[in-house]
Amino acid sequence: MFALLGFLINPFAILSILGIIFSAIGLAKSHDLDGRQKVTGRGTAIAGIVLGLLGLVAFGWLLAQELA
Repeated sequence: MFALLGFLINPFAILSILGIIFSAIGLAKSHDLDGRQKVTGRGTAIAGIVLGLLGLVAFGWLLAQELA
């Protein structure tokens, strides 16, 4: 959720960073659910990490454009 919001609205890349952190926690927790449940949330966690990283890269690129 934070990663998606960070991709749309990204003040100081805070939402992207939070999205990466919480998605990484979700990915680590999804390994505990392997075998016990059909849905582990691993795909959602990976999507959150990817979106968070894309938002962070976009923020860095826009910042570099402004400073250049």
